[in-house]
Amino acid sequence: MNTENINRKKVEIDLDYIMPDTSFIYPLYSSEGEKLLNEREVLTQGKIKTIREKYGNKVYYAPTEKDIGVIPSYVYDKALNQTKSVLNDVIITNKFTRDSYKKSEQVIDEILSDLNSRELTAINLLKNMKSFDEYLYFHSINVGLLSALMVKKRRTYKGNEIKSVVLGAYLSDLGKIKLDKSILYKPDRLNEDEQLEMKLHPQEGYNIIKSLEGIDPIVLQTILFHHERFDDEGYYSLPYETLPTSPKIVAICDMYDALTTPKPYRQAYSPSEALKLIVNSVDKQFDRELVSDFINLMGALLNNSQAFYRKGDFCILNTGEICLVSEVNARDMMKPRMMVFAKFEESGQKTSLRFYQHPIEVDLTKDMNRKLSTIIMHQKLIDAIRNKLKEKRMLVDYLYMTIPDWH
Repeated sequence: MNTENINRKKVEIDLDYIMPDTSFIYPLYSSEGEKLLNEREVLTQGKIKTIREKYGNKVYYAPTEKDIGVIPSYVYDKALNQTKSVLNDVIITNKFTRDSYKKSEQVIDEILSDLNSRELTAINLLKNMKSFDEYLYFHSINVGLLSALMVKKRRTYKGNEIKSVVLGAYLSDLGKIKLDKSILYKPDRLNEDEQLEMKLHPQEGYNIIKSLEGIDPIVLQTILFHHERFDDEGYYSLPYETLPTSPKIVAICDMYDALTTPKPYRQAYSPSEALKLIVNSVDKQFDRELVSDFINLMGALLNNSQAFYRKGDFCILNTGEICLVSEVNARDMMKPRMMVFAKFEESGQKTSLRFYQHPIEVDLTKDMNRKLSTIIMHQKLIDAIRNKLKEKRMLVDYLYMTIPDWH
């Protein structure tokens, strides 16, 4: 492969996030285009060390045009055109017609049939919007695609149920076409009144299609409830445990696509950052079991076969304890091995951090009382914890691994 080709199409891989004994379906290259590894060759710990010493932490692969994304570009283009047609029909007629329903089903059929026929190696959702007005079209397809993959991988739905969940996902933001465009495309964060109007869109979407004869209740439930939360603080403050599973799945997929899409007031989050934020929403916004499924079944596909956190990252447990990842668990990303070394303690309105005399080694697959709650992303907090560990001469090997000049 020549350098021009690798620079034009390359996908960057950070070796710090690669779990040993991983293999890629593509060859790996250096930044200069030198081939480092053959396709499907196992990337052992020894090979990772050798590559890192000679070429640094970044390596690359270059998928062919037909491999970019889960669905081919021509299928995506067709889905985009159908989606524009569906939404425009609703805007013009002020209702969801049988023809609109058929067009929506065609989009879902294309997605589901393609997922059946292609080897999935990565999901690179298309975000090449010519204007922010097109966000709703792309978002509808992407949330439908993500939901389709998740429900198929979970294997708890069958046959037409799968199609209904995915159709509900695809139409989940249909009600946004009823919103004032000044709100939908506002270049800043919404104020309180605008947020209240935004919260009407699940009900508006439900109202648009509820009269359609023969519509599956799963579709209606998915549209109406996809913004409810685990802490019961969702759009309608409904008790989360009483809700069906389909809107809960769609809510996670919706958040992932929204986070990885650029907004007028912020840049897009990377796949690894978005996955961390979803983990950090467990037991607040999302159910732990569903997030665990999303992370374990789809995380590697979304993040180019890489783990989304690494050995040496700092986390907070449900117990309020601070810990450092000592080993990533490839079988269950929500249950790594940890070195627990401190705990947040509250006295009145003051919160302090009490360091243990000796770190405690914990395996979250075996410790039933401790659960991963937050992956710390705030750099100032990370630096403060590192400095305190240096001062106390704790976890020296792990600090050296993540910051070689720690001494």
